[in-house]
Amino acid sequence: MKFRLAPGLSLAVACCLVLTACSSYKVQMGWPPIYKQAKPAPEAVSELNLVNADGTPANYPQYWKRNTLVIDLSGIGAAGNFAARLPEGTTWPVRIGVRVRPGSVGQIQILGEERNILPVAAEGTLPIDLEFAPSVYTPKTAAIYISWGPMAAAVEEPPAPATEAPVFVSPTEVPKSGAEVEPAGASDIVKPADAQPSPPPGN
Repeated sequence: MKFRLAPGLSLAVACCLVLTACSSYKVQMGWPPIYKQAKPAPEAVSELNLVNADGTPANYPQYWKRNTLVIDLSGIGAAGNFAARLPEGTTWPVRIGVRVRPGSVGQIQILGEERNILPVAAEGTLPIDLEFAPSVYTPKTAAIYISWGPMAAAVEEPPAPATEAPVFVSPTEVPKSGAEVEPAGASDIVKPADAQPSPPPGN
């Protein structure tokens, strides 16, 4: 018994056979499956000389993110510091920033022409980039000092107790009523009512 397929169905079956054959051929040739390729990792650069406090080189990767030079501090913790200096004959990048992990430290301190405190978020899973304030460095800045540690506690001075200005009372003034407090030393002052009449002249 012979079966005949409709013309349209025959074409569909033929297309399926061709696609199956192509897929099998790709696998045999070692072609990888089609998927979205991962974004390539940024290329490390060495735009700034990073130096530890003892003079040894500080090993923190540097990357360009458009026109911002990012210093990767995603591996730091606790507290530490280093200095960023320009190689001879170069200029500071237009923008500089640091990359940190949320919760790794409390804050990043940048000290150049002025002090810049960058708080680090406590929650999150992805690294974050924090840019320096543009006023931290100028073309003549010799070095930028970068340090990190826990968030500094805000010290609040207790408010001064409210004090009322003392009411001035003349030591020669006679109190108007007994409810008023006599000023210190007033008891030693001879009041007009207690004054003794002066003896007549010649006695």
